[in-house]
Amino acid sequence: MESGQFVAGKYRLNKLLGTGGMAEVWSATNTFTERQLAIKFLNRELAKTPDTAARFLKEAKVSARINHPNIIDILDVGQTDDGTLFLVMELLTGFPLEVALRRQRPSMLTYEFVLVMIEVAQALAAAHKSGIVHRDLKPTNVFLHKVRDGVVVPKLLDFGVSKFLEDDVNHALTIAGTVLGSPLYMSPEQARGDSNIDGRTDVFAFGAILFEALCGYRAYEAKNFNALIVKIATTPPKNIDECAPEVPEPLRRVVRACMEPRHDKRIDNFEEIVEMLRAAAPHLEGRGDRLPTPPGVEGTDPDATNALPVMRPSDRPPVASSSGSIPPGASIPTPVSFPPGAVGASLMSSSAPSWQTPNTSYASVTVSTSRKRSPGWLVAGAAITAVGVLVGAGVVWQARGARGTAVSAAARTVDQSTALASARAALPAPPPPSASSEPPVVNVDALPVASSKAPTPNAAKGHLLVSATPGWCNLSIDGAPKGPTPITPMEIAAGPHALRCETSSGKVHTATVQVPSGATAKHRFALDH
Repeated sequence: MESGQFVAGKYRLNKLLGTGGMAEVWSATNTFTERQLAIKFLNRELAKTPDTAARFLKEAKVSARINHPNIIDILDVGQTDDGTLFLVMELLTGFPLEVALRRQRPSMLTYEFVLVMIEVAQALAAAHKSGIVHRDLKPTNVFLHKVRDGVVVPKLLDFGVSKFLEDDVNHALTIAGTVLGSPLYMSPEQARGDSNIDGRTDVFAFGAILFEALCGYRAYEAKNFNALIVKIATTPPKNIDECAPEVPEPLRRVVRACMEPRHDKRIDNFEEIVEMLRAAAPHLEGRGDRLPTPPGVEGTDPDATNALPVMRPSDRPPVASSSGSIPPGASIPTPVSFPPGAVGASLMSSSAPSWQTPNTSYASVTVSTSRKRSPGWLVAGAAITAVGVLVGAGVVWQARGARGTAVSAAARTVDQSTALASARAALPAPPPPSASSEPPVVNVDALPVASSKAPTPNAAKGHLLVSATPGWCNLSIDGAPKGPTPITPMEIAAGPHALRCETSSGKVHTATVQVPSGATAKHRFALDH
């Protein structure tokens, strides 16, 4: 593939975004609609293996089958003239949840994290209703995607190793005795290589993510991959009540229910998990509790998930220069103090939590350097854009400025049938990044940032929180699309605002909300779909 090449007669390739062991991903433009997209091309050698090709194409089938706003959109699938398989998908802007959890300084508000996980649970509920188990749920497969107006929507990625529940076991991509998934968040039944994997496997991984975020360390830890597999398969996880007694009981109850090691005793309904999280959220709202800060971001890790290998520059359209632009030669803090920029509620405006930054373009984020006015997810003094796409079994994310550099959070999918038999084997080193001289490859520590002046405080401002039950709806405020509910408290002008929420079935609900100055107005749509 090369820049300028046309695919399927309408997609013009722009730049190589990244490569992995399974595929390479290019940014592209649909020349008819001018929409910016990402195209993933399967490695032609791997395409000769039927299982690999089937796993690659499964992403498109899963996306079409579930059709949920919190799951990445696969827009097209096809073959090039030389027979290379490709997927066309939406181009994501933001950061993986992994980066927010492990590199955030100061750490994310617990309340905001719970709101993110509610949306992730809703996506998994939709997947399970469609008869699909993800099987590789982890923080790198949750992408905090910034859409128009700064609203952030969590996106669930990488269904390449997912399982259709109605598949006959003899035709499934899983073989009994094979370990499939990333070890840090896998369930005991996955670690044992059981073939009867169902939705409760995703439930356990979901609980493992909650545990890690709330405790600051993982429920299972070991010196290497094989020792970790044995530990998960044979021992119970660490106790959430011991590691985080200060966390409200309703939230700890969710973790306990999800991380029940006995498959037949574990909660099996993500809709119930959504309701449990919603019940827990009010116990955190307004308290200012933050997730514990991990002791460090470097060190030995039996999964490549937490490594940040180098990546290539983004091809996003140039952003007009502003006070928030990134000058060449700027430096970034050390990894321990590196907070991810425009992620989730980091797109919040000043002084209070929100998932929106007023007057911020789609391709850039300007962040205040004022500590007082910087909420928990903001990068102090940074203005960056990130582009997320799938590469192989993981997600590639990019940060870009005027002369932007980029980094990746590539995830490994582990598929070892001999894991239990070779528990004492040493962990293999992750593969080095692919060699290329153009464009240049840089390390995460070279990611440029720029100081920006604190914005002038706006008079007569309040905050607005909008949710819906049951389920979700697409929200517009004063005619401007804001994405699916729930919308965390966003800064907005005090006064009346017209709300419009449209359900997935097309039914429209409207309301007018009065936002008081210096306070938060809340509105919940009661949906009858």
